[in-house]
Amino acid sequence: MSAQRAVYFVNGSISSWRVLMAAHEKGLAFEPRRLRVMREPRETRTPEFLALNPRGQAPVLVEPDGTVMNESLAILTYLELRYPDPPLLPPRAEPGALARALAFAQESEATACVYDPLEGLFEAGADAISPDRRAAILAALSGVERELALWDTRAQRTQFIASDAFTLADCAFYPVLAYMQRRGLSLAGYPALDAYERRVRGRPSAVASYPEGWSHDRPRPDLFAQARALTAAT
Repeated sequence: MSAQRAVYFVNGSISSWRVLMAAHEKGLAFEPRRLRVMREPRETRTPEFLALNPRGQAPVLVEPDGTVMNESLAILTYLELRYPDPPLLPPRAEPGALARALAFAQESEATACVYDPLEGLFEAGADAISPDRRAAILAALSGVERELALWDTRAQRTQFIASDAFTLADCAFYPVLAYMQRRGLSLAGYPALDAYERRVRGRPSAVASYPEGWSHDRPRPDLFAQARALTAAT
């Protein structure tokens, strides 16, 4: 049994970021255990970590009583159910807001999946892109634009993404948005979403969970500029 709560995480990972943010929002004490995955052997592949999560993926939450949880969205729900104060879901008396918070948290993963093919540029560089991957990247760029338009409409309605109160939907969605900004995304054409991002950015939980070594002002590399260049070349 663990004597102290621990969160195993990968720096800059959307999934890990979600859990770190929620833990800070809940005011839970925990030991952050950063896993290095950019060199071999990956620390997510060690026997010790695979004993916690056979899939070899972070984040993993280990509770003081020995309970082990993986999968970021599941961990968010677990934290809310086990530690309901302060709440990260609207009350049952507000079923519409409750439904939005739960649905939008899940939808944040869909947005991340739409963006994911753009990571091919980061991995290989534009010159190494095959025709099939090029088509996937161009489709992803268009898909991200549709996703942003949807979220911008939602951000016009409430202070936070699902309601006027900060919820686990924000813990799920904000890291997706901020991660894309790190990769060069501009929110200049999405004023409500831009205001939302700046509002959340200043929360103590967002400051505490922001990836080590990152800057809001220096995206690197600009995958969106590279994707637009591919669009212009076709």
